[in-house]
Amino acid sequence: MIYTVTLNPAIDKTIVIDEYKKGEVNRSLDSRKDVGGKGINVSKVLNTFGIDNVCTGILGHINSKFFLNYLEELNIKTNFYIISGENRTNIKIIEKKYGTITDINDKGFRVKEGNIEEFLKCFLTLVKEGDLVVLSGSLPEGIDDHIYGCMIEMLKEKAVRVILDADGKSLLKGIEAIPYAIKPNIYELNKIVDVDEENINSIFKGGRYLINKGIEKVLISLGSEGAVYITKENAYASRGIKVPIKSTVGAGDAMVAGFIYAIENNLTDCEVLKLAVACGTAKVMTEGTKIPEIDIIREISKDIEVESL
Repeated sequence: MIYTVTLNPAIDKTIVIDEYKKGEVNRSLDSRKDVGGKGINVSKVLNTFGIDNVCTGILGHINSKFFLNYLEELNIKTNFYIISGENRTNIKIIEKKYGTITDINDKGFRVKEGNIEEFLKCFLTLVKEGDLVVLSGSLPEGIDDHIYGCMIEMLKEKAVRVILDADGKSLLKGIEAIPYAIKPNIYELNKIVDVDEENINSIFKGGRYLINKGIEKVLISLGSEGAVYITKENAYASRGIKVPIKSTVGAGDAMVAGFIYAIENNLTDCEVLKLAVACGTAKVMTEGTKIPEIDIIREISKDIEVESL
């Protein structure tokens, strides 16, 4: 089974305006609400691929029904640990005049002492040998930066593969536990190991450094420039495709979902990279945190150019 873990879920509210005017009343042209959080976003795209998965993590009880009903309508299985408090609402402002997207991310609930231990106790009874777990996203107040590293160590003891997609200290601490795979973007990679962001060979060496530490697969997002994928056996780089951008929210999560689908179906490393980039590309073409269509993903995948490093 595949499990996605979201410890800091969010309601993503996307507001479309013509032009933001500071200090004035700004009227929206359109708006939408979606359930978000990185792990949840991964589950939504996995569901599009028809991959059975369980969406888990921590939810604040005040607006938890919005999340659970939303995911139930998508036929996504859930097993969240409910605590007191309210889940955050993140605002995404799209300015049509300039084609820009501004994020305003809320803090959300605070996890009290003992909550995380209870969640881990429940979660570890779910997973079994051979399962795959995605640990991704920011941490709410009250959870230590070491949490992903601790979870990786616990899950490895159960022979569970872990994909880590985090940032900041939680990423650095998580890498120390040597997960199965990671998906940093280029800026996150530069915080792990010093690389020249404009030099593909430097990026490759940075990824190879992580492989040499024991991580089996490293997928590095380069944004609109494409991605680099490195395994013990191979290394590939892809070019980005120019497409109309409607929202960048969840693009990295869509890449993780494509990555999972590809490795679970034993695709070649070259095909893994193509599908992951196609998923991210299809996502930026999709409004808000809506789910990209599978047919669009497959069509884009055919146009992805990949070269060996």
